[in-house]
Amino acid sequence: MPRPAAWLTTALALACANTAYLSWRYLAVRHGWADPGTGWCSWTTHVDCDRVLQAKEARVLWVPNALLGLAFFAPCLGGWLHACRSGEAARAFALDVLTVLLGFASVLALGFLVLMAQLDALCPLCPWNHLLTWVAFGAALRARSRLPQGTSRRALRGTIAACAALGLAILAAWALFSGR
Repeated sequence: MPRPAAWLTTALALACANTAYLSWRYLAVRHGWADPGTGWCSWTTHVDCDRVLQAKEARVLWVPNALLGLAFFAPCLGGWLHACRSGEAARAFALDVLTVLLGFASVLALGFLVLMAQLDALCPLCPWNHLLTWVAFGAALRARSRLPQGTSRRALRGTIAACAALGLAILAAWALFSGR
């Protein structure tokens, strides 16, 4: 696997693992399976994943941000791994789609970092997802630039339109339901 593709795979896998843990931790604390402040990422009263995960800003429409992250990263990783086994055309298309999705997610990641800076506690794991998003985006761009040119961009237009519509809907819902 070429170097940028390996970086992409690694960044997506780490983001999946991170969001899976944060999703589990959110659910564990929320449903009483674990006591708040006892996780391995709960270090002090101000550096505490559990406090951040239970904040109202850690949800969009009652869905935990960590779970949304997992729902984003897992299909990206699965699709990418499938494309890697399916030939050059599938890889090229997957890289086109991932570049759009990760580019959009990179903009959202910046917004989430601004939001996290306003909280009264810090989650030491959450910022890693945003860093991994940027690493994956850069790796996807680099891997795409190394593939032969000439792949069809027609399907990509629909993906871009769908991503833009979804992103606008998420931002509108967040603004409507978060009281901001």
